[in-house]
Amino acid sequence: MPPGFLAVFSEPGANVTIDEYQDWYSNEHIPIRLDHLPSFLTGARYSASDSLRPSWVAVYDVDDTSTFFLESYTKLRTNRSPREADLVKRLELLDRRTYEVIGDENKGLTSSYHPVDPTKFILTQGIECPDDAALKGWFNAIAKDLNNVEGWTRTGLYKCIDNLKSGMSVGSGEEEQKVPKYLVIYEFLHPAAIDSSSFKSTIQRHSAKFDVNFVDGEERKWGLYRAYPGIAQS
Repeated sequence: MPPGFLAVFSEPGANVTIDEYQDWYSNEHIPIRLDHLPSFLTGARYSASDSLRPSWVAVYDVDDTSTFFLESYTKLRTNRSPREADLVKRLELLDRRTYEVIGDENKGLTSSYHPVDPTKFILTQGIECPDDAALKGWFNAIAKDLNNVEGWTRTGLYKCIDNLKSGMSVGSGEEEQKVPKYLVIYEFLHPAAIDSSSFKSTIQRHSAKFDVNFVDGEERKWGLYRAYPGIAQS
């Protein structure tokens, strides 16, 4: 099966203090994955640098999409600790999205989220596109040109295979659970590259040709908070 990827967007909200949130995420939530599941290759957290919400995203490289269906992984949600179960109920938002990797273009990187020199700045975009073939055509076109953008280091393209939103801000309707079919993550050495004309023109130039549509509200800028060690790196 193809490599997997996990992105979890979250917002503590008014009922969870930032100190409580950070302690839970860094000292319980991530360690029970990275310290015990060798299929979780990397894990890192980013905070919003665009003043929008949600304020946080956690990203994980996973060796195989089959991991998402294994009992060793699913039990982490069904058998939460009392502390985690209580906190999760009080979060404003927990938006978990699992993906398969369908594209990866980089400058010789083996891992962007390894705790040794992780990627400092990322841009995420939600995408809708008629089919995988069209999107891969777009990805191949931009990948070639992005090599000429100063400060760019990597682009990953992901297809959503499952998602779940929960939290005090999430309603009960089906519309509340909708997320874009695809996610693209661009990685940069410095934040100025995200707003550079060379980067923006590269993306815009190929989007219309391949009927790629960027979903409103799903373009976000992030700065590294922390990358975490794990059993897969030892």
